[in-house]
Amino acid sequence: MQTPSITSSAHRLPPNLTAQLAPSLLPRPDQQERWIRHAEPMPFERAADEVLRLHSNDGARRDVVTADLRSWAFGSGDGVSMQLVAVPFFGRDTSPPHAVRELAFKQLCDRIDAPSSYIRSLPAKLQVAAMSYGLLKKPQSALLRLAGDEVRAVLSDRYTAVDDVLLFELVAEALDCAGLRHDALVRASVAGSSTVLRITIPSEGVAVRRGDVIEYGIDLGNSEVGLRSVQVTPTTFRLVCENGMRGWQSDASSRFRHIGDAARVRALLKDALPLAFAEARGDIARWKRSTEVILDSALEELDALRAYGISGSDMQAVARTHSLEAGVDVDALDDERLRDALRGRRVSAFEMANAITATAKTRGAAARLTLEESAHRYLVARTR
Repeated sequence: MQTPSITSSAHRLPPNLTAQLAPSLLPRPDQQERWIRHAEPMPFERAADEVLRLHSNDGARRDVVTADLRSWAFGSGDGVSMQLVAVPFFGRDTSPPHAVRELAFKQLCDRIDAPSSYIRSLPAKLQVAAMSYGLLKKPQSALLRLAGDEVRAVLSDRYTAVDDVLLFELVAEALDCAGLRHDALVRASVAGSSTVLRITIPSEGVAVRRGDVIEYGIDLGNSEVGLRSVQVTPTTFRLVCENGMRGWQSDASSRFRHIGDAARVRALLKDALPLAFAEARGDIARWKRSTEVILDSALEELDALRAYGISGSDMQAVARTHSLEAGVDVDALDDERLRDALRGRRVSAFEMANAITATAKTRGAAARLTLEESAHRYLVARTR
């Protein structure tokens, strides 16, 4: 059946959607991204179940495939939230509007070539007019991923996600094949728009210094809303302060596109997991070597961190973290006197890498992982 042409969305909206709108409509927040620290290492299945429970609490997942986004209207029924509603043309069942979340709004704006920050700043009536015009410009299909009655992502109808439920089953199989099903435990998890499980082998932790044990493992990453592919990343985890470090640019890091082919993902994981574990085991040797690499000036070393992708504000935070761990009373010194104190202080590469990973713990999940990757680049460079 041919999809009817829609020349105006406003006259086809239910009356409550064309009511006087608020100054600006707002998207609903995305699922809160949480870094979950496990007090004790947790079996993989239990950690996976906890992540899936948090997803379930966010709203039942389901997908709606639409052959033409022009058959959906943008507006608001409550005068506050951005919403999408299926246009009730002849032969189509009416349905309640779906609130649009932050990520879905940005993806919808990308679809119609509109800057999301600008659309967000407009008064409500102009928001509706601009989005309606964009939606009506051309026919395009889409996949709406829902959590409860809210749209959490707007993706291509060809997007075939590897959902966390399936991925966790495949990883459990791969761990079993590698002989790691019982030894591999989860130290931390991230749940939200992206998922991460930090899996280590506690039984093979190594003391790089007296009483300072580091475990090796992997970060298993995924996103069901188009933010990232399936990822397997070598990782180390320092027990004494629970600092993590990720080898994102390592040759053993793997990224699998969302292709929806379980057999292919299963085969890729069987190769990727042992390789990443082996690479991470080698990073413990880097940590050991770093204790013997002594630099003449902590200040010069801190000033050079930008080369490893660390921003100016993060460099300042790393300097403060390092100073505190070195016993410097940073609150008693102004910036210039602190720089003088660091200029004449020798520092090991181990101490500097640890200061970066310790600073990463103070960041949100995404920023934390990025800073941990910078720490790995630093460690590799200093122990090469």
